[in-house]
Amino acid sequence: MNKINYNQYINYTIILFAFILPLSRVGIVCCSILLIILWILEANFKEKFKMIKESKVILSLLLFLLFSAFSLLWSEHTIKGLIYLKKYWYFLPIIVIYTSIQKKYIEYSISVFLLGMLISEILSYGIFFEFWTLNNGSPSDPTPFMNHLQYSLFLAFTSLLLLTKVFFENKIPYKILYFIFFLITTSNLFLNGGRTGQVVFIISIFIVGFLRIKNKVLAFGTMLLLLLSILFTAYQASRTFKHRFNASINESISIINNDNYCGSFGLRLGSWIVAYNIFKDNPVVGVGIGDAMPKLEEYLKLEQHNNKKCVNYMVKYNYHNFYVQVAVQLGIIGLFLYLMIFYSIITLNTKDKIYFNLIIIFVSTYSISSMFETMFHAQFSEALFTLFIGLFISQNRIENET
Repeated sequence: MNKINYNQYINYTIILFAFILPLSRVGIVCCSILLIILWILEANFKEKFKMIKESKVILSLLLFLLFSAFSLLWSEHTIKGLIYLKKYWYFLPIIVIYTSIQKKYIEYSISVFLLGMLISEILSYGIFFEFWTLNNGSPSDPTPFMNHLQYSLFLAFTSLLLLTKVFFENKIPYKILYFIFFLITTSNLFLNGGRTGQVVFIISIFIVGFLRIKNKVLAFGTMLLLLLSILFTAYQASRTFKHRFNASINESISIINNDNYCGSFGLRLGSWIVAYNIFKDNPVVGVGIGDAMPKLEEYLKLEQHNNKKCVNYMVKYNYHNFYVQVAVQLGIIGLFLYLMIFYSIITLNTKDKIYFNLIIIFVSTYSISSMFETMFHAQFSEALFTLFIGLFISQNRIENET
């Protein structure tokens, strides 16, 4: 009887996971569970644990997650903390990818992720032009399967990934194909209502240029010209972008002149101001992972905010900034451990230039987007982190093995 090749099935499942990632919540869950089961069945734990101990990225991530769990000891709301912790299980497949993926499947995974994104964008354009309806998407915010905040992160990263491929590709037909896909993805980014991804794109496009063009003045000028062209076209062609851009200007003026924090950015800013007061009172280890939102509600009542509707919205979800969220939950120690995850990623000694560039771009897009939303604690964006960080550290491992 032939022995089952679990490693081969794991690699096939990673490919499926990469493809389904932009398309299905259920698919992410099923693929993640299947990867974990196959990894256990594959056994060879001695070798796997040795590999895990050699990965600073995985150790940094595990240390952050363990400290988060440890903070339950000083959390008053233990059940809330456990519910919050439960969502971190989406990071487990990083270990599976790192210890089991074969070299050729790394590039395959990126390619099928782009294919999945292409399908999601076709569906998004279909919603925009009112050919069909899907989930909660609408012509003014055509996001097929996830909310516009997370979808804007996916679009921003995909757009910059494609632009990087344009720079690295030597064959003209493929270069043209990647550039067309880049334009399609970037257009989709500015058709959607997710300003987070748009800010990420505006900042990170310069990083793409600086990484690839030796003359930094030329890099800045080229990227600025490209960006201004995109923004001008988006403002003229996209009613959603024009409306959201004008709303951002008006809201900023309202905050400055009228002390009005009831807009989208105002709510974020208001919660960050209150969070600073919570952090000052609990600077070292925070209030505990279960107490972040109850503490926000408590401090808001103490400060006697008049607009009850704004206050209720503030305490309903999260701090809309993962750095702030971690600082409140886990204090300066937890924030340091979180930042160490990204430090360990950007200091990977990756020899392949395109992967080195993609690592920097991914860290840039993910860390900037986390300033406006808790991307590290949302299913789709957690899965995105899992896939690409798993691929990047696997590439680094394979390079060191050869």
